[in-house]
Amino acid sequence: MDRHMSRRGLLRLGATGTGLAGLALVSDACGTAAPVQTNNNVVKNLKMSWWGSTERHKRTQNALTVFTGQHPDIKVDTQFSGWDGYWEKLGSQETGGGAPDVIQMDYSYINEYTQKGYVRALDDLVPKVIDLSAFSQTVLQGGQINGKLYGVNNGINIAALIGNQAMLQQLGIDPPDATTTWTDFAKLTKQIAKKVPAGVYGTEDAARNSAALDCWLRQRGKSMFKDAHTLNFAQADLVEWMHYWDDLRKAKAAAPADLQATAVGDVQNRLVARRKAVFDWTNSNQLTAYATMVTDQLALYMFPQGGSGSPPGQYLKPSQLFSMSATTKYPQESGMLIGALVTDPTITAILGSERGIPPSTTVREMLKAKAGPVEAATYTFIDFVSDKVGPLPPPDPAGGSAVSGTILTAACQSIAFGKATIDAACTKFFTDSAAALKK
Repeated sequence: MDRHMSRRGLLRLGATGTGLAGLALVSDACGTAAPVQTNNNVVKNLKMSWWGSTERHKRTQNALTVFTGQHPDIKVDTQFSGWDGYWEKLGSQETGGGAPDVIQMDYSYINEYTQKGYVRALDDLVPKVIDLSAFSQTVLQGGQINGKLYGVNNGINIAALIGNQAMLQQLGIDPPDATTTWTDFAKLTKQIAKKVPAGVYGTEDAARNSAALDCWLRQRGKSMFKDAHTLNFAQADLVEWMHYWDDLRKAKAAAPADLQATAVGDVQNRLVARRKAVFDWTNSNQLTAYATMVTDQLALYMFPQGGSGSPPGQYLKPSQLFSMSATTKYPQESGMLIGALVTDPTITAILGSERGIPPSTTVREMLKAKAGPVEAATYTFIDFVSDKVGPLPPPDPAGGSAVSGTILTAACQSIAFGKATIDAACTKFFTDSAAALKK
């Protein structure tokens, strides 16, 4: 199922610069097999889980092949999928047994998994097993809860717009820049809507995109969450946000509800990958996966700005983290695997920047010098935005993933499909969010 980027497609991306294959959650072994004997040594059977694109799966499996070649007494069984279904499967494993030893963790979930006791602190493995000497304290902060390290950052990224540069050029429309406001972006996508063929739209509908909403709120001095049990914005803020996207849908500048409903899961389903929209709201590291599917020249852009004097809405963050199950039988070997994935020269070269810019300064400089056009574009973009962002906020509270995921999505879809008024949907959002944050 792996897809390979052609040299021709790579060059088309140019210096400005994710199709994901929708894989079912699979494992090439259950991770509970009895140890086997090799050269009189007991082989430790680890299991590692991650979500991502076909490109990520390919790179990770190749990296694991190198790791197990270096350590013949360790076997790594793999469990991978797209984002959809990943957390449901992982949650079932945590409560029912059989959790992966090494877990690809998201920043929005790490607080919840730590509070539930699903992942173990890694401090006792640093630095002898996991050498993080080339990681800055700012980078390590993304995996720390209450002063303890529960996840190792495996990539630095930022929420970003991926745009089809080729389509914009064909339409004779200037792309957005770092000064483009939300009002400007609405005008831009409406301009696109007047020039594109029927069935193509200026942007995906990002009403349900929690990163976009959080950016918009932060530019107004607010945020998604105030504390573990409280939202940090008012219902009037959400009503305004919903009206913004409702206006774009009515102008055919944003994708309609039925089309947007098909753009779920992995990048292969996203509208930019299908040339049904010019812009997608995603993360900077996903440019690599997009490049395996789109031959048009693509580019990364900042989210729209809040206007003169507004604070930054965006921030650099861990693209993902590597955490360790609290129930692992092999903390030493699991730590060795985590350390290799973020510091080993051969392994990190295979992984590249597909998960984000390498957090190790040593690895980053090594890979940046050898980066191809797509990955070079990601490095350039991160360098560009680094002085235009705010501080990393705390991870979402327990229940926050439901608020920014299923609850927000339900509210947006009920409006887009005409099942509820904006006021009614927003009222329900706040009621459901209060219940989720009380858990």
